[in-house]
Formats: sequence, C-alpha cells, structure tokens
Amino acid sequence: MKNNPKWYYEEKQSGVDYLDPEIAQEYDNEHQKFRNFEAEVEQIVQMLGITPDDTVLDFGCGTGGITLNLAKYSRKVIGVDISREMLDVLREKAEEQEIKNIETHCAGFLSYNHDASDKVDKIISMFALHHLPDFWKSVALLKMAEILKTGGKLYLFDLIFTFNIDEHQKSISDIINGMHDAAGDSMARETGTHIKDEFSTYDWIMEGLLEKSGFFVDYKYVEADNFVGYVCTKL
Repeated sequence: MKNNPKWYYEEKQSGVDYLDPEIAQEYDNEHQKFRNFEAEVEQIVQMLGITPDDTVLDFGCGTGGITLNLAKYSRKVIGVDISREMLDVLREKAEEQEIKNIETHCAGFLSYNHDASDKVDKIISMFALHHLPDFWKSVALLKMAEILKTGGKLYLFDLIFTFNIDEHQKSISDIINGMHDAAGDSMARETGTHIKDEFSTYDWIMEGLLEKSGFFVDYKYVEADNFVGYVCTKL
C-alpha cells in the first residue's frame, strides 16, 4: 500500500499514555483485574471459527494478551499497535514463552501497510478502535475489509454506548463506578479519561460504519450494558 496523503488523521496516543514504558509494563496487571485473556481467546476462536491454517491480524494488540493466546490456535498472528513500548512487552513475553509464529508492526489502523496480495483470514480488534473519531473509524474499517479475504471474519469489541442520550450522565457514571467495583481506582480513572478524551461512539453508528465499509454483521452481543462485541463477515 502506498503512503497516506498528508491530510490523513495523525494517529496519536489519546487518553492514557501507553507510549510511557512504565504504563505499558503495568497494562497486563491492570487489565487482568477484570479480564481473562485465555478465556476471551477461546471464545473468539469459537465465534470466528479460527483454524490452524489461519492468518489472524490483531489491530491494537497492545502487550499481546490476545495475540499470544491466538498464536496457539492459528498459523500466524500479526500484531499491530501504535505503541512501540507495548510491542516490546509483547515480544519479551513471546520470547519467554517460545512463541515463534507472531509478527509485529508498530503502526496504527491508518498507517499500517499490508501486502495486498496476502489477504488474511480473520481480523480482531479489542478496546482499540475508540482511539479514532467516527469518520476515521470508517476509513479504518474499509482498510480492514481490503485486508480480509472475501468471507473472512472480523471481531470487534469495544466500549460502545447503548444508552439514550438523555440518560448519558447517569449511564457514564454507572460505567465508571462499575469499573471501580471490578478493577479499582486506577481503572476507574482510566475509564473516566477514556470518556473525556477518546472517541467511543453509539452502537447504531458503529453498525452503520461496519455495513458501509463492506461488512455484514452476523451478530452483536452486549456485556455490562456498554461493552459491545460484533462478529462480522467480509462481503
């Protein structure tokens, strides 16, 4: 793929600064308070029908909680993240665990370059697309559709709003309080920063973006009111 025009959105670290090496190192500890990466991957493998012959691309792979576990079920996993510091953690863990079927790229959704002749079977993106404003989400999704084989699967999971706008203050307070109960003060503060500085959107907007970008939404599920997952097929 050729380089993007100069007027393209400049992907940068909004919200919590995962470019900070100390924060990158603590990512796993913080997220394991409310996540089980192995169980998440088992569910993803089942939902997407991932096989040992598949190449899977993980956009926003972070420190590799999902990527490293996916490597057990697929031929190759490509991990893409804008934070070199988080990718350093991923590579350290891969070396410790002797996992060799992982390829990493320091790039964002919009800046990642993929060989157009080598389409992938599955794409996963968890807790990452909210870093882009809605228009640029659609550009990123279009790019994912171009990278995927026809009939390939996309799994998207993120903080996506399902409440009515007139209930936004109570609903967002409930989200932050729920995170506090599940994972403590630091993750509650991080959630508040997410709401203030990042770009989570409504479910009906996200579904429109997916459909306009070349995907069919096979099904959607909602966890804890506003954590939403989509399984989609590339048309």
